[in-house]
Amino acid sequence: MGSKEEHGAQNPDNPYCIHCTDIEGKLLSFERMFEVLVNTAMNNRWMTREQAEKEALTEMAQMPAWKNKIGQAASQSSTYSLR
Repeated sequence: MGSKEEHGAQNPDNPYCIHCTDIEGKLLSFERMFEVLVNTAMNNRWMTREQAEKEALTEMAQMPAWKNKIGQAASQSSTYSLR
């Protein structure tokens, strides 16, 4: 993140970006972020739900806030599988 505006709550000490945090800079839940990304992919990229879920997980696996949580979520639910 290049500027303080890109950090959650515009706090340069916050390790998470504005897209992954609420207005106070707190990290969104994994489930909430997953749904945001899925809905964005379906609405903006004309993907099916299944395609959008796979894309969301692929994107989240690249993000520092979520990459370690992908495996945990996948073990709890088939919804969060990268397969």
